[in-house]
Amino acid sequence: MSSEKLTSSCCSRGIPLKSDADSVKIPVFYLGLTIVFGGIGLAVACAIYTYGVTAKYEKKIGMLAEYDLGWVYLGLIVVKLGVMLININLGIQRKAAKINVPDQQVYSVYVEPGKPVFGYVLMEKEGALGCFNRAQRALQNFLEQAPMMLAMFFAAGFVFPFPAFVLAACFMGARVAAAVGYTTAPGGRMAGNILGTLTLES
Repeated sequence: MSSEKLTSSCCSRGIPLKSDADSVKIPVFYLGLTIVFGGIGLAVACAIYTYGVTAKYEKKIGMLAEYDLGWVYLGLIVVKLGVMLININLGIQRKAAKINVPDQQVYSVYVEPGKPVFGYVLMEKEGALGCFNRAQRALQNFLEQAPMMLAMFFAAGFVFPFPAFVLAACFMGARVAAAVGYTTAPGGRMAGNILGTLTLES
């Protein structure tokens, strides 16, 4: 159970009275991020195509067209949009439940009917245990993104090998920064997360 003191900011069983996302419209937030970051990523991709070794890129794109492999790339976009919708669903439920990061689940202690209930079991957030929990969550954040990142890396790398390598290096640097920041505090993950998302969108 979390060691945080029960105050007026939490109910008697330890659930916050307010969500960190109370002022956020979750679907609008996710759609907005996707559009803005996607636009930036598209601009980066256009710059790479225009100012890079365009003749080589066009040859590879021609091979993809010859074998109808554009559908594979469109499939990646469909999967990415599906992940966004799943995250919107999660965000809506997290907001309604008022469960803030790094907590991912809420557990209750079984008691016999009619007996006093215990507080919910949440993650420890203070001290070395809190740092460990956030570091562990940062690893899970990375593992959740890794399959999509690798699929996009190989798909992009076929046409744009060196730019894909640079973006992969930037992505990993951003994820390491996010992990170290998250270990310190929940908000410390944001800068690395934003940069990592931008590299994925490119």
